[in-house]
Amino acid sequence: MFSTTSRLKKFAARAMCSAVLLAAPLLAAQPAAADGPRTPQEAAVCKGLMTNLFGGSERLGQQNIDALCAVQQSAGSSGS
Repeated sequence: MFSTTSRLKKFAARAMCSAVLLAAPLLAAQPAAADGPRTPQEAAVCKGLMTNLFGGSERLGQQNIDALCAVQQSAGSSGS
């Protein structure tokens, strides 16, 4: 019984750590989610997250990830 309880506690701790590790990049990318990344730091988080999620996918290659995570210009600097 003790070993089963110990295993369950270890499993629960690992599950919690995994959830935190998966949630951290999503929370860090949250400001960039609405209108795209505004700073190079947000773009780096976006690229890291997208590469981890879709890096091996043939449908969403690195060039598309780079395009999706390109730093967006602010609305006031449209060049007109």
